Amino acid sequence: MRFYSDPERPANELLVPYIELAGRMGWDPYIVRRELRELDRRVVPGFKTSVMVEFKDLSFHVHAPGNLNDDEIDEVTDYLYNRVIAQKNSEIRRLRELHSSLLSVATSTHYDAACEVDPQRDAALKQKILEYFTETAAEDRESDWEWSKPALPPAHILSVVQRDIRAFIHKYSDLPLRGRVVARILQGIPSPNYPASSWGRVRQYWRKHLDVDFDWMVRCASEEIANHR
Repeated sequence: MRFYSDPERPANELLVPYIELAGRMGWDPYIVRRELRELDRRVVPGFKTSVMVEFKDLSFHVHAPGNLNDDEIDEVTDYLYNRVIAQKNSEIRRLRELHSSLLSVATSTHYDAACEVDPQRDAALKQKILEYFTETAAEDRESDWEWSKPALPPAHILSVVQRDIRAFIHKYSDLPLRGRVVARILQGIPSPNYPASSWGRVRQYWRKHLDVDFDWMVRCASEEIANHR
């Protein structure tokens, strides 16, 4: 956090991220805002102040309960975990629906698609797109959909993956690693903290195990990280 002057504005103007300041200091942001608003109205004995306060950027202030007991922490953790799993399964289902919809109206060659428009294929694709973006239809299909995980590779390949995970954790033990981080790197999935521009150069691990189930690698890497600590 820093106070800074906008180079495009006069030098006597100062930008203050007061929400971040209040959060770090443990202050009530509403009280801070009230005090800032009163700066340009406050009368100092002996002279008149020329301070003008202007609020220009919107922000969100969230009240979160603290001092949770063990049971409440477990309940919140279970809820967040189940919510993430449900969202992931929903996205996988929608991706597979999109893939099957495109396959159902696809032609064997680009020449067949370029000759003339097929009214039946066109109407079928429009209907599938409408269903895709209809929340009610998506919720109805959600209960009947089950995701079958891909089969794991043979044991000798899994042992190679475990060895690579162990070596990666040992080599980069100074980083804040988690199981999902290791799995994303081994499958070449970038993130803001581990971008492809940097980690793509680590060819020893980047995109090395694309044919292994992602969830299994997350569990395996999490166990190895726990054992390493």
